[in-house]
Amino acid sequence: MLIFYGLFLVFSYGIAAILTGVFIRSGLNRLLYSNIALLNDNIVDSLENAQSSDFSLTLQTARQYTGVDLLVYRNGFIYYSSLPSTSINVSEAVLVSEQYNVYRLIDGMDYYYFTSSYVFDGEYHIYVFRLEGSLMVSNEAVFLMSFIGVVFLAISISVISVFSAKSFALPARTLADYVDKLSLQEKPGKRPHFSILEYDELSDALEKAHMRIYQYSEAEKEFLHNFSHELKTPLTNIYSYAEALYYGVMSENDSKNSSLVIMKESEKLKDFINQVLYLGRIDSIGEKMNVTRINIIDVLGDAMNSADIQAKDKKISIEFRHEQENIYIYADPDKLEVAFGNLFTNAIRYAKKQIVVSVKPSKDFVEIAIDDDGIGIDKNIRDQIWERYFIGKEGHTGLGLTITKSIIEKHEGDIFAEDSPLGGARFVIRLPLNKKIVVSL
Repeated sequence: MLIFYGLFLVFSYGIAAILTGVFIRSGLNRLLYSNIALLNDNIVDSLENAQSSDFSLTLQTARQYTGVDLLVYRNGFIYYSSLPSTSINVSEAVLVSEQYNVYRLIDGMDYYYFTSSYVFDGEYHIYVFRLEGSLMVSNEAVFLMSFIGVVFLAISISVISVFSAKSFALPARTLADYVDKLSLQEKPGKRPHFSILEYDELSDALEKAHMRIYQYSEAEKEFLHNFSHELKTPLTNIYSYAEALYYGVMSENDSKNSSLVIMKESEKLKDFINQVLYLGRIDSIGEKMNVTRINIIDVLGDAMNSADIQAKDKKISIEFRHEQENIYIYADPDKLEVAFGNLFTNAIRYAKKQIVVSVKPSKDFVEIAIDDDGIGIDKNIRDQIWERYFIGKEGHTGLGLTITKSIIEKHEGDIFAEDSPLGGARFVIRLPLNKKIVVSL
């Protein structure tokens, strides 16, 4: 392709060179003819104003001061001639400029350009000759030099363009080969380096993108492994207790406890499946949000009540701090309750004794902070905990935080994690106040 590109450039610039040469030559010729006509007209005007008795002397004077050659006919006969050659025949002349009425006559190596005029009411027919051989040589030389210059410029630009294209094409081909060798099952290999900054930046970006995809793929594999393990554990318990109940090997009290275990394990399985299905809806066509004006205090209270039993089982207290009883925003209450429920579940999982929920409204948004006194979140992984395949310190593979972040962002809000004054983790949620939202997940 580079060869065709180079040939195309050479052809294009060659045509441009020819046209440029033609235009230059045409311009020079027009300039020559106009100068000849103008100067000759001035000489004829001078002769017209001369005295008839001194006309011969005037002709000699004009010849002497202007350097032109004059051929004058009177009554059909030669009256005066300063031409060095007697072989010049004006009938053999060629009209070269109809606009300026200029003729050309070639005598050996000499180029004569002349105009003809009549003076003294047609008594004298005057031919004013100019020997422009040197000027024509200069004209041809300028044309030739211009043509060669343009051709050289065309070839130079073509060569430079081909080498430039090659210098850009080779790195692109190298990058293409590098991308073809990338694999999700292998870590990125050594990336190619380039002297061209843009290509080097692109190579670096491709390497980082591949590393992120590879890490995402590895996290997905690990998530599926751990998630299947978490599914397997409750299923095993359900099967074992169900089998014992079926064969009647338990007392009445044990049977009730076994039924309770089956119910809890089934609820856990249902939560797992619901999370996967919920995330699937987010990834596909989405789920419409039923936005209405709600009291955020009530939604938080409902989410806390849902998590209260779980907190009491672990002997964890949940304190709700808010200065106002009514803080209204536009949101989907069911979706927000899911988001807050996931945060409470996460806090209960890692808290030791205490969870504090605080609400602070401002002019444009309401800030909700959920603090716990647990192990906290390392700064190095705070950006990763929202990824769907991230695995926590205790091996939990729930998708709660991923779903929570998606819900908050669809409400045009923001969520982030930081250190808590209680010593554990703090999740901060900011939702807009007095702003109607019409969105779909």
